Amino acid sequence: MKNTKEKLLENATQMFAEYGFDGVSTRDLVAMSGVNLCTINYYFGSKQKLYDAVIDKIIMDVKTSFVDRLDYELENHNMSSLNQLLFAIGSFFDYVFSDKISNAMSLITIREFLMPLSSGNKIYTEILGPLKMRAAKLIMDITGWDKTTADIQAHCMVGQIMSFKVHQNAVRYTRNFLQDVKQQILENCKTLLSDNKPRGIK
Repeated sequence: MKNTKEKLLENATQMFAEYGFDGVSTRDLVAMSGVNLCTINYYFGSKQKLYDAVIDKIIMDVKTSFVDRLDYELENHNMSSLNQLLFAIGSFFDYVFSDKISNAMSLITIREFLMPLSSGNKIYTEILGPLKMRAAKLIMDITGWDKTTADIQAHCMVGQIMSFKVHQNAVRYTRNFLQDVKQQILENCKTLLSDNKPRGIK
């Protein structure tokens, strides 16, 4: 059975996802959770700190269910830089479209990318940023490209996944369609790397 703090976090996640930070009042939150108004201040201090706690919970869940597992697989299997890159991109795709990340978590994450409300845009700096940095480092190893070029290509690779995620609710992807999308994204990544001559941005 969930305690009061867990219930507040869960309900806040749903409400912030549906209505945005400004569209949710503390009275809305306590009414949905069946607690009194002082409960938010007691556990979190303010609506902003409750929102920050929601962000921290999303980050912790992503690290536990995706980042830590990806690190383990890459560290314990002897793969070439190219195969590491494709495995990381494919694993991220699988995670983003799995039931391990709820629709509410996805909506809040997308909002944070567009208009960050958490301190330092934490979801980007702690999850997506490091993933892109890992991809850029592998791209440099594979191609010999300079850091700026590798960073841009890493952004292109990860961005393909995020663009499909943004449109998921509108398009209603089937499982077979998602598998086709994943294969096409991996092929796109290979194409981006096909010219392995070092080059810079002019």
